[in-house]
Amino acid sequence: MMRQFNQKLILRVLKDHGPLSKTQLSHITQLTIPAISDILEELSYYNLIEDYGQTPIKRGRFPILQKLNADAYKIVGITIESETIETAIVNLNGDIFESVTVPLPTLKTPESVVNEVYRSVHIMFERSNLSRGDLIGAGLGMHGIVDPVKGISIYPPHLNWGNVPIAKLLEDKLKLPVKVDNDCNTKALAERWFGEGKDVESFIIVNIDYGIGAGIMLRDQLFYGGNYGAGQIGHTVVKDDGPLCSCGNYGCLEAIASEPALLKEVVIKVKKGFPTKILELAGSPENISIEHLYEAAKLNDRMAVQLLESAGRFSGIAISTLVNLFNPQRVFITGGILKGGKHVLTPLYESVKQHSLKPNIKDLNVTPSKLGEAANVLGATTLWINELFSGNTPLEKVLDKRVVQD
Repeated sequence: MMRQFNQKLILRVLKDHGPLSKTQLSHITQLTIPAISDILEELSYYNLIEDYGQTPIKRGRFPILQKLNADAYKIVGITIESETIETAIVNLNGDIFESVTVPLPTLKTPESVVNEVYRSVHIMFERSNLSRGDLIGAGLGMHGIVDPVKGISIYPPHLNWGNVPIAKLLEDKLKLPVKVDNDCNTKALAERWFGEGKDVESFIIVNIDYGIGAGIMLRDQLFYGGNYGAGQIGHTVVKDDGPLCSCGNYGCLEAIASEPALLKEVVIKVKKGFPTKILELAGSPENISIEHLYEAAKLNDRMAVQLLESAGRFSGIAISTLVNLFNPQRVFITGGILKGGKHVLTPLYESVKQHSLKPNIKDLNVTPSKLGEAANVLGATTLWINELFSGNTPLEKVLDKRVVQD
């Protein structure tokens, strides 16, 4: 176990601070030079590191620098969203080599969705000239409640599935090992490995678009709850007399501030004759999309601005509940709602401040994530990156059995 821990410690240090010499690695990790030499030899065997050259010093032989070989292995990232399937091939540094985004099939059965994923991955293989042997595995981010241990999609509300063994279905089709988790959890991992959450012990990702959810990182560990249902902030009741939610309750945040909820409210108001530039932009009520709402808000359309401000305020109320419960250092906002800009974010910030306990917001920083839309597929790949660099699985098990046999 100690050997495995030290291997991954050196990998993480090279990833975050490399290229480094053996002396520099010893200084950072407090391991002896002989121990460092043995571990570097093991990492070299797996092609995870490479020589970077020599660094000049005043006296003696120039030490050889070592760096992470980020292109040694790739990972397939997959996100099955409420309307689209996104896939990408990513290296160990989070660089995206190929990506494909397609709409969900009309028939949203598990089999048809898996077939669509396979087609997208096959397209990326053809473009990149990669084979399955070049890949560690595939990571999948799913909306809704997911059992990451058994690889089961327990309840994705927008797909109407129930207890689908999605990891096994994908493994059988792709012939690759597959890890799966809730998409907000994978976004939290993306923020930890590639974003501003890298040096933050406790933070929360709040994703607001088709649905609303949260990924909760506490002391460098994802918080799942008893049955993997933690983070379902979209089903926090924020308005007692609010609209009916897909979960069966009234006044849930998702029924008020999600993009479908906002779009529904826009169409109702337009049909009632409320003055707005949205109808002018769309041409007819039937053609109105969420993008027209964002576009109208940029033009300072009063109705559009008011709807987005309301979404921001109610989102802030729900986020303040998370702040009061978990006392994070950072809260990162992700999702399509960010297209609403200041009209969403300003009232959201004010609402969090108003409804949170003062000691809990003393050092709190609430900001949009800088990862952008790449967080979706990046997050999915971090299920393997997290395992490779800090997980409990030995390197030989992660890297020696990369292709699922028939």
